Parts: sequence; C-alpha cells; structure tokens
Amino acid sequence: MRNVPGAVSIVTTGARPGRHGLTLTAGCSVSTEPSSVLVCVNKSAGAHDTIRDSRVFCWNILAEEHLALAKTFSGQDGSKGDVRFTDGLWQHLTTGAPSLTRAVCSFDCRVLAAHDAGSHTIFIGQVVAQAVNSDREPLLYVKGCFAVPKAHEPVPASAGAR
Repeated sequence: MRNVPGAVSIVTTGARPGRHGLTLTAGCSVSTEPSSVLVCVNKSAGAHDTIRDSRVFCWNILAEEHLALAKTFSGQDGSKGDVRFTDGLWQHLTTGAPSLTRAVCSFDCRVLAAHDAGSHTIFIGQVVAQAVNSDREPLLYVKGCFAVPKAHEPVPASAGAR
C-alpha cells in the first residue's frame, strides 16, 4: 500500500477540551445522493471512540502548507487530544467538529454507518456542510514520503476518458 498515493487528511471530532484528531490517507467519496464520504479509523486512535460516541467528524484534506500539522496529528511529536489543535486555524461548520480553515476542502459529517474492519472502523458520514479553498495545492503521501502533485495541462472535457 506504500506505493498507492493518498491525499493526506486530518479527521477531527469532539469539542474543546475534548477534541481529537488523527492524520490519515484512508478516506474517499462514497455517494452523491446523499452526499457521503468514508474514513477508516484505527480503533486504537484517540479519535475513534469520540467519533463512535458523538456520531460526527470533519474530514479535512490538507494543503501543502499543512505538513507540520500532518506530522503532529500522526502522533510523531507524542502529542494527544486537544493539544494537537494548538497550531492551525480551526472553525466549526455545522456539527461542531473542528474544521481546518485553510484546508483544500473540509467535509463536516454526521455518521450514517460504522462497519467493523479488523483493526479499523469504516465510518460513513453524510456531508452536512463543506468548505473549499480551490487555490490550495493538496498534500500527498506515497512511498513513505510527503509530496505535492505535479500539474499537467487539463484534458478538455470533450476528450473524456476512453
């Protein structure tokens, strides 16, 4: 799986002083009707039980400038819980889960379903609010390294995938 590039994100939940968050690359879109996403959260993560109990989370897709936050929320500095929110600008959209103000995009969600998947739980969330900063470059993770995508000329809409 190290060879599969993933968008780096922070999933957040809870309210001060009980906020929790973790860095992950295991998230994706599920459906447009209703608008929903999924995130895979390790059961040992501090945020896991708070997501399970509160039934809310915010999936924040990180921008290139958020490398330090990605490392903090992955636990590389030993921090846990609310102290991880010291850096970055945080706001609330609808559910009260922390939303990173300058993220590429943030999806504020209410949990629709939770599925056991061994060491992880797959949380499917209905998107109830979102924020977008399309001028940001996304942060990626591949082969054990952080990276940013190299832009190429867009494919004209009429060309389509064949």
